[in-house]
Amino acid sequence: MLLPKQLLTLIFVCCFSLPLAAQQLLNKTVSIDVKQRPLSEVLTTISKQGDFYFSYLSTILPQDSLVSISVKNKSVKQVLDILFNGDFLYKESGNYIILLKKSSGQVYYLISGVVTDRKTGQRLPNASVYERQQLISTLTNNDGYFRLRLKDKYPTAAISVNKDLYADTSLLLTAGYDQEIAVSIAPATYQLKVVDITGHPHVEKTWLGSMFLSSRQKLTSLNIGAFLADKPYQVSLTPGLGTHGRMSGQVVNKFSVNMLGGYAAGVDGLEIGTVFNIVKNDMQHVQIAGMVNIVGGKTKGVQLAGFHNNVLDSMKGVQVAGISNITEGNMEGVQLTGAIGQVYGNIKGVSIQGIAGVTRGNTQGWQVAGALNYNGKNLDGLQLSGIANYNGKDAQGMQLAGGGNINRGVMKGLQLAAIFNYARQMDGVQIGLVNIADTVNGYSIGIINIVRRGYKKVAIFSTDVLPFNIAWKAGRSELYSILLGGAGFGENNKAWSLGYGVGKIIPFNKTLSLSTEITAQNIFLGSWERNTQIFRLQPSLNVKLSKRITLFAGPAMAIYIDDKIVPMPGYKSVDFSRHYPSFNIGNSVTSWLGWQAGISLF
Repeated sequence: MLLPKQLLTLIFVCCFSLPLAAQQLLNKTVSIDVKQRPLSEVLTTISKQGDFYFSYLSTILPQDSLVSISVKNKSVKQVLDILFNGDFLYKESGNYIILLKKSSGQVYYLISGVVTDRKTGQRLPNASVYERQQLISTLTNNDGYFRLRLKDKYPTAAISVNKDLYADTSLLLTAGYDQEIAVSIAPATYQLKVVDITGHPHVEKTWLGSMFLSSRQKLTSLNIGAFLADKPYQVSLTPGLGTHGRMSGQVVNKFSVNMLGGYAAGVDGLEIGTVFNIVKNDMQHVQIAGMVNIVGGKTKGVQLAGFHNNVLDSMKGVQVAGISNITEGNMEGVQLTGAIGQVYGNIKGVSIQGIAGVTRGNTQGWQVAGALNYNGKNLDGLQLSGIANYNGKDAQGMQLAGGGNINRGVMKGLQLAAIFNYARQMDGVQIGLVNIADTVNGYSIGIINIVRRGYKKVAIFSTDVLPFNIAWKAGRSELYSILLGGAGFGENNKAWSLGYGVGKIIPFNKTLSLSTEITAQNIFLGSWERNTQIFRLQPSLNVKLSKRITLFAGPAMAIYIDDKIVPMPGYKSVDFSRHYPSFNIGNSVTSWLGWQAGISLF
């Protein structure tokens, strides 16, 4: 029992004395071996061995309780922890150790120690030490030392020690009091497994991860990547400054709010970030960021970002970004971007981009872009762009472009462009100013049609309108295009013509065939204001003389629209029908029966 004088001394040392040195008395070594002795007697024995005094209030300490203890060469602090089972705090003041009852509020205790290599005994830096229940973690320093500050809310502390290339080690400690431990971990001996290398980097290696994740967070993720915890919610200011601290990268959250940005193992609900969200593994349901979302695993649900979304694995759902979207695996759903969207794998659904859409694999669905679409492999659906579409392999569907379409494989469907179309093999219809294909099993409709393995002829011929004409015929024998020009010479017989037409070959045998052509010609008569048009339907009998030479001749039904044009002096009269049987169709259209004959080469 403390006397009044002793009580005054206790109050004085608690309130006014300054500690001379940190835990000098608590670190003194004592040995004691007693059985069923009063607590006050045991404390007296300890104080005599340590040459100091205990100060305490008799109302908080059960002095008459019987205790048994047997220790040898233990620190005073360790002995007191055993006696009081962590229910008291110890403070040093001068030559006194003051015993204080722990308050009913939140109490913390420290777990500290050293991590060493079990084989060499060498102290290991950058080993992760963490408590599984409270999600508190730290890294050992260069001397292998660590310290964890834990809440006294569980009866035990589940301490785990992990380091890359070392076997995981776990300890179960009694909680509630400060303690030092020594942990040795063994190097891991793994049998190499077959690994499917995808080439996708971890989120820590992305530009956003490199910028905002600290080296300690990256080391923690490397060391304890296999440990994951599920939590109902988390709130953070930045990665590492939040409810889960440095362990945020090991936690899957149901609801997550990141004031500036956050870092989590996964999302299974809703995540909102004012600036950015970084998720190491999978994201399900909804992820919203003011600027950037990055997900290292699979994404299933809705991903919205003001600037950029990046999924390092597959995406199934809706991905919307103001500037760009990247899915490095397969995409199934809708990708909507203000500028550029990329899918490194296959896409099944709809891709709509303000500027350009890029799919490196197959597309099954729609690719729509303001400027350019690129599909690396097969297309089954639609490519629609303001400028150009490109497909790397076979396509079944449509390519529609304001500029041009390119298909490197078999095109089954429609290619429609204002300027040009190209297909290696066309099994449908090409419509454009210029159409190019290696092989065509359908139709190419345009001013210039080039089929590398198709019908190609140069025809030199004469007609009832102009004596000298030349034409380039290309496409398929079933339907080819004709570019033609003509000229007339001599006094009062000058004229120039340019025209376009289409034709078809009907074979009879290897020698004889019939061609039917429809052409339209502009006849220049000395002034651009003095030109007229003639339309001709001209069947011809073709006689093949050799592989490269064919003679042809036949009648022609010509139609002339009389605009009362008066030719310039020296140019041909517009009365083209005066030497041939003719008839009028209305007041301004004249038709007559003419002819053509010539030779085809190549």
